[in-house]
Amino acid sequence: MWLSALNGFWQVLLAGLLLGSGLPILFALGVKSIAWAHGDLPDRAANPAGKLVAGALFAVVLLAVLLGLSYIVAHGFGYTLVWNGMLPSFTHK
Repeated sequence: MWLSALNGFWQVLLAGLLLGSGLPILFALGVKSIAWAHGDLPDRAANPAGKLVAGALFAVVLLAVLLGLSYIVAHGFGYTLVWNGMLPSFTHK
């Protein structure tokens, strides 16, 4: 009983760390990449690869936010979000 509770605790802690600090870090790195793309960093020349990196980082953050909102809205309408392979889908409770 204690081991299953401890296992659940670590899963919640890991999810909180990834979503609570991971997404803001990815967003900050995206902003830094835009500055890199425009050459706004000291001692750095402009690099167009920064736009590509920033776009990828912002896409990951946007997908995580949309997935979270979808989860909340689905539960409000009586659906649940399930993972079938790589893609999430909604099923009626």
